[in-house]
Amino acid sequence: MRGGKERVFDDMNNGFGWDRLPKSFMAENTVFLLLTALIRNFYKAIMQRIEVKKFGLKETSRIKTFVFKFISVPAKWIKTARQCVLNIYTDNHAYAEAFKTSSG
Repeated sequence: MRGGKERVFDDMNNGFGWDRLPKSFMAENTVFLLLTALIRNFYKAIMQRIEVKKFGLKETSRIKTFVFKFISVPAKWIKTARQCVLNIYTDNHAYAEAFKTSSG
């Protein structure tokens, strides 16, 4: 079990820079550590639920690759017919399937 936990810390060091904390005060660094741990859990949950190949990812993709391919996509909420719709500006049609809403 120890080896698995050390791999998690290795991923966090490489993905979020845990080896050099960004702030001087422990309270601020604690918030940073907690938020990045939550982001990692969010990443793991998304990677299990989506078809990663449609987004140009692999099952073994790191968090940094995930952020550049999935998170860093320009989008804007627009109001159409009294509804808010997420308008995603990309050529990849996998995003339309991922954010499809059921009407009705």
